Amino acid sequence: MENLSYVSLSQQVALFHQMEVTANNIANMNTPGFKSEGILFKEYVNQAGKTPARGGNTISQVEDYATYRNLLQGPMTQTGNKLDAAIGAAEGYFAIETPEGTRYTRDGGFSLNAQRELVTKSGFRVMSSSGSPVKLQEDARDITIMGDGSVSSEQGDIGKLKIVKFDNQQKLLPVGGNLFDAQGAAEQPLEHPDVAQGALEGSNVQPVMEMNNMIQLQRMFEAAQRIIMNDHDMQRSMIRKLTEA
Repeated sequence: MENLSYVSLSQQVALFHQMEVTANNIANMNTPGFKSEGILFKEYVNQAGKTPARGGNTISQVEDYATYRNLLQGPMTQTGNKLDAAIGAAEGYFAIETPEGTRYTRDGGFSLNAQRELVTKSGFRVMSSSGSPVKLQEDARDITIMGDGSVSSEQGDIGKLKIVKFDNQQKLLPVGGNLFDAQGAAEQPLEHPDVAQGALEGSNVQPVMEMNNMIQLQRMFEAAQRIIMNDHDMQRSMIRKLTEA
């Protein structure tokens, strides 16, 4: 395989990974608290079937070496469910207790389990600032969640949601279920989480932009494939002529 084919193949691999990320963004456009992702690339060489001066496309040998999250705040939606909570501060995360250890999320779509503990959609318990689960009193009906994360009912104080921040949110590892693993990074209490009760933060994915991006990626993938096929056809033609000579 000649250099041109290697260059085009490297572009196809990178484009395929970018299409996977874009498809995941589209699939999560309605997931509460979801942050869209993108890919960072490294460029190594410049090769092209035609020079840019003649109207050809520049093809670069590239490597996709990292993904990043768009940390912009998603839109707030009122749900009317008093157990739902949205963090107004862009850097905050709810602390969640899972069998694998503490995980973090911005999805505040909570409910109660049979023990009247506040849990996520997956049934994982929401942690309080004291490190214990947030548990409502047996007969509590009127639940209030304050801006600082304090939870109470008509029967008195219940506790305070554990809401934390990290020095570098990009280092948080997605582990499925809209949860993140801190990978050993130190959590810090978030002093002003600006929690909104009865609301959820929506995904910050922009569907129209992501769909347009997917169409463009598919076209680029097909263009790289044509370069490979044309290069192979040229090599086969040269070999055929040499063997016939």
